[in-house]
Amino acid sequence: MNLQVRVVAAVALLCVGAAPVSGAAYAQEIDFGKIDKFESLGTGTLHVGSPPKTVIDDGERHVVVLTIWDADAETKVYWKSLDGNAARTTIIPGRGVQTFQTAGEFRLEAIGEPNHRVEYGYMLLGLRKH
Repeated sequence: MNLQVRVVAAVALLCVGAAPVSGAAYAQEIDFGKIDKFESLGTGTLHVGSPPKTVIDDGERHVVVLTIWDADAETKVYWKSLDGNAARTTIIPGRGVQTFQTAGEFRLEAIGEPNHRVEYGYMLLGLRKH
Protein backbone atom coordinates (compact mmCIF):
# COMPACT_ATOMS: atom_id res chain seq x y z
CA MET A 1 0.00 0.00 0.00
CA ASN A 2 1.19 3.49 -0.62
CA LEU A 3 2.07 5.79 2.28
CA GLN A 4 -1.14 7.85 2.06
CA VAL A 5 -3.35 4.76 2.42
CA ARG A 6 -1.25 3.53 5.37
CA VAL A 7 -1.54 6.88 7.13
CA VAL A 8 -5.31 7.02 6.58
CA ALA A 9 -5.73 3.43 7.80
CA ALA A 10 -3.65 4.19 10.91
CA VAL A 11 -5.68 7.32 11.69
CA ALA A 12 -8.92 5.37 11.22
CA LEU A 13 -7.77 2.66 13.61
CA LEU A 14 -6.73 5.25 16.20
CA CYS A 15 -10.10 6.99 15.90
CA VAL A 16 -11.90 3.69 16.29
CA GLY A 17 -9.95 2.98 19.46
CA ALA A 18 -10.57 6.43 20.93
CA ALA A 19 -14.25 6.85 20.02
CA PRO A 20 -17.02 6.04 22.46
CA VAL A 21 -18.94 2.95 21.41
CA SER A 22 -22.61 2.22 21.99
CA GLY A 23 -23.63 -0.79 24.06
CA ALA A 24 -23.78 -3.11 21.06
CA ALA A 25 -20.80 -3.30 18.73
CA TYR A 26 -20.68 -5.14 15.43
CA ALA A 27 -17.68 -5.92 13.26
CA GLN A 28 -16.83 -7.13 9.80
CA GLU A 29 -13.54 -8.80 9.03
CA ILE A 30 -11.55 -6.52 6.73
CA ASP A 31 -8.43 -7.48 4.82
CA PHE A 32 -6.58 -4.14 4.77
CA GLY A 33 -4.26 -5.58 2.11
CA LYS A 34 -7.16 -5.33 -0.36
CA ILE A 35 -7.52 -1.58 0.12
CA ASP A 36 -6.01 0.08 -2.92
CA LYS A 37 -6.85 3.76 -2.49
CA PHE A 38 -8.10 6.48 -0.22
CA GLU A 39 -11.17 8.06 -1.83
CA SER A 40 -12.64 10.66 0.50
CA LEU A 41 -13.48 11.95 3.96
CA GLY A 42 -16.77 13.62 4.75
CA THR A 43 -18.96 14.93 7.53
CA GLY A 44 -22.59 15.84 7.73
CA THR A 45 -25.77 16.18 9.71
CA LEU A 46 -28.85 14.05 9.16
CA HIS A 47 -32.26 15.35 10.22
CA VAL A 48 -35.17 13.06 11.09
CA GLY A 49 -37.74 13.25 8.28
CA SER A 50 -35.23 14.20 5.59
CA PRO A 51 -34.55 11.79 2.72
CA PRO A 52 -31.56 9.43 3.06
CA LYS A 53 -28.12 10.91 2.29
CA THR A 54 -26.34 8.98 -0.47
CA VAL A 55 -22.63 8.53 0.23
CA ILE A 56 -21.94 5.87 -2.46
CA ASP A 57 -23.91 4.90 -5.55
CA ASP A 58 -21.34 3.66 -8.06
CA GLY A 59 -21.38 -0.15 -8.05
CA GLU A 60 -17.71 -0.32 -6.96
CA ARG A 61 -16.31 -2.08 -3.88
CA HIS A 62 -15.53 0.11 -0.86
CA VAL A 63 -14.76 0.13 2.85
CA VAL A 64 -16.59 2.81 4.81
CA VAL A 65 -15.55 3.76 8.35
CA LEU A 66 -18.58 5.55 9.78
CA THR A 67 -18.37 7.57 13.01
CA ILE A 68 -21.50 8.89 14.71
CA TRP A 69 -20.19 11.47 17.17
CA ASP A 70 -23.45 13.12 18.25
CA ALA A 71 -26.97 11.78 17.95
CA ASP A 72 -30.37 12.19 19.55
CA ALA A 73 -31.83 9.87 16.89
CA GLU A 74 -30.93 6.50 15.42
CA THR A 75 -28.96 6.16 12.19
CA LYS A 76 -30.32 3.78 9.58
CA VAL A 77 -27.64 2.60 7.15
CA TYR A 78 -28.63 1.13 3.78
CA TRP A 79 -25.82 -0.80 2.10
CA LYS A 80 -25.16 -3.69 -0.26
CA SER A 81 -22.98 -6.64 0.70
CA LEU A 82 -19.82 -7.39 -1.29
CA ASP A 83 -21.46 -10.37 -2.99
CA GLY A 84 -23.76 -7.78 -4.58
CA ASN A 85 -26.88 -9.83 -4.00
CA ALA A 86 -28.07 -8.74 -0.59
CA ALA A 87 -29.32 -5.27 0.23
CA ARG A 88 -28.79 -4.73 3.95
CA THR A 89 -29.98 -2.34 6.61
CA THR A 90 -28.19 -1.63 9.88
CA ILE A 91 -29.51 0.51 12.73
CA ILE A 92 -26.96 2.38 14.86
CA PRO A 93 -28.74 3.41 18.08
CA GLY A 94 -26.53 6.35 19.10
CA ARG A 95 -22.87 7.33 19.02
CA GLY A 96 -20.24 4.90 17.86
CA VAL A 97 -17.98 3.69 15.08
CA GLN A 98 -18.83 1.00 12.57
CA THR A 99 -17.04 -0.29 9.48
CA PHE A 100 -18.82 -1.54 6.36
CA GLN A 101 -17.63 -3.32 3.23
CA THR A 102 -20.06 -2.43 0.48
CA ALA A 103 -20.63 -3.12 -3.19
CA GLY A 104 -21.28 0.41 -4.30
CA GLU A 105 -24.35 1.40 -2.30
CA PHE A 106 -24.28 3.29 1.00
CA ARG A 107 -26.97 5.66 2.29
CA LEU A 108 -27.68 7.16 5.72
CA GLU A 109 -30.95 8.25 7.29
CA ALA A 110 -31.86 9.65 10.71
CA ILE A 111 -34.90 7.98 12.27
CA GLY A 112 -36.72 8.90 15.45
CA GLU A 113 -38.58 11.86 16.88
CA PRO A 114 -39.12 14.98 14.72
CA ASN A 115 -36.53 17.75 15.07
CA HIS A 116 -33.81 15.28 16.12
CA ARG A 117 -30.52 14.84 14.29
CA VAL A 118 -27.38 12.77 13.81
CA GLU A 119 -23.89 14.20 13.24
CA TYR A 120 -21.50 11.88 11.46
CA GLY A 121 -18.19 11.55 9.66
CA TYR A 122 -16.92 8.90 7.30
CA MET A 123 -13.79 7.74 5.55
CA LEU A 124 -14.19 6.03 2.18
CA LEU A 125 -11.54 3.60 0.91
CA GLY A 126 -11.53 1.70 -2.39
CA LEU A 127 -11.13 -2.08 -2.51
CA ARG A 128 -9.29 -3.93 -5.23
CA LYS A 129 -11.32 -6.19 -7.44
CA HIS A 130 -10.91 -9.81 -6.37
